Amino acid sequence: MLRNIMSVVIGVIIAAALFSLAALIMLLTIASKVKGHGEESDLDGISKVFDVVSFLVIFTCCFIGGYITGRISTKKDMIHGAITGIVLIVLLAYASDFDKSTEAIIYYVVILPFTLIGTLMAVRVKKRKKLI
Repeated sequence: MLRNIMSVVIGVIIAAALFSLAALIMLLTIASKVKGHGEESDLDGISKVFDVVSFLVIFTCCFIGGYITGRISTKKDMIHGAITGIVLIVLLAYASDFDKSTEAIIYYVVILPFTLIGTLMAVRVKKRKKLI
């Protein structure tokens, strides 16, 4: 039972740490592109790129967190993956002050399937190892 609880905790921590690292890298990239204040900076040209990159980073981190959860848990892997996804949704909502914009809602809705896909991949790997 303790291992199953720890699988969720570790999956969430890994996903949050990877996202924080990616956010730091993106912040440093943005800071290096800024030339001045207001109209002098050219952030409009790279804002769409950073939207797409942040979208991909969030879901990659959720996939990896779900995968780690699935690899560590002993029973009912998909339930633990779902719990990991729900915790990640709550953390993202809290970090964005429970933003209700269309983009934020898309993030909230799609995090759970990506986490569950990562958990499913871990379950498949565990089943293959049992067969061998």
